[in-house]
Amino acid sequence: MRWNDVWISAAGASLGRAETTETAVAEGHYQEKDRDGDGYLAVRVVDEGPAVELAVAAGKLAVERSGRRPEEFALVTHSHVGFQGLDDFASAAYVQQRTVGGSATATEVRQASNGGMAALELAAAYLSADPGRPAALLTTSDLFHPPSYDRWSTSGTLYGDGGTALVLSRGSGVARLLASVSVADTSHEGLQRGDEPWTGVSGGNGWPINTEARIAGYVRQHGEEVFVDLVRRIFEAERRTVEGALADAGVTAADIALWVFPNMGLSLTDWDARASIGVDPELTTWPWGQRTGHLGAGDQFAALAHVLESRRVRAGDLVLVNGAGSGFTFTSAVLEIQTEPEWTTSAE
Repeated sequence: MRWNDVWISAAGASLGRAETTETAVAEGHYQEKDRDGDGYLAVRVVDEGPAVELAVAAGKLAVERSGRRPEEFALVTHSHVGFQGLDDFASAAYVQQRTVGGSATATEVRQASNGGMAALELAAAYLSADPGRPAALLTTSDLFHPPSYDRWSTSGTLYGDGGTALVLSRGSGVARLLASVSVADTSHEGLQRGDEPWTGVSGGNGWPINTEARIAGYVRQHGEEVFVDLVRRIFEAERRTVEGALADAGVTAADIALWVFPNMGLSLTDWDARASIGVDPELTTWPWGQRTGHLGAGDQFAALAHVLESRRVRAGDLVLVNGAGSGFTFTSAVLEIQTEPEWTTSAE
């Protein structure tokens, strides 16, 4: 899908302190062999919640940076992977009330780690459908705390705590959204469930969520050879979104100044496969991601805040932003940087 008048007005983040993997290994929380294979140097840790307050903090910052008036916001979305602070409450409405208020539509957009990118594409369509909708606020937040999670034992990906936000608008912004493409392939949806039984309440199978046990259960059901098809399908879906977004934007991989991928560990990343579609590993946000960890649904928004705050990108640069979520869904978007804002640090 090519977009004609959709812009990113601002991005912001509210991230935790850095906790190094060296310390985690020394304290016995993380295996040294896993650290060597995954490539993480640190993750972000927030000591106290609730998670949703991180989205509020990031949202306030993004709204302030955007220069948009509260009454201009027609949509507020909130995306997350885990618990937000209470069972059974409207998290998007909570974010809206504490950021822009008003009568905008507030809704959660959840698709695991692709939730933020899914919200981006849906919000772009929402604004484009009606010229009377000037702006949208998109937020994410997650805390990967015990007992629900053991951030140091998550099958190749270390989780970081934080909230992120993006303001999407019509008319102008710091970056123009040129195109986006989403693809789903649910063939291996069961990987995230394994052979765990259904329960009637959250935590019914005990804490923490054991992703490694679920993967092992899936292998028991389908055999080790299932990974061959899984890897093939994941890369094919990623390739389709990347190449589709580039084509719709009318550019090529060689035109991209910076690539933003999810902050997944190196053991789950096939850089050779990405290179085959034109991705230059040296032109990615991994040096930042390996010091941040996987922020649930918010890697991409935080990465955009980081590269704009640090002047990693310049006016005229093209950026491809990619998301992936279990189940599995994939989204890629191409942005053109318009200005170099003088923002203080929020996502370092």
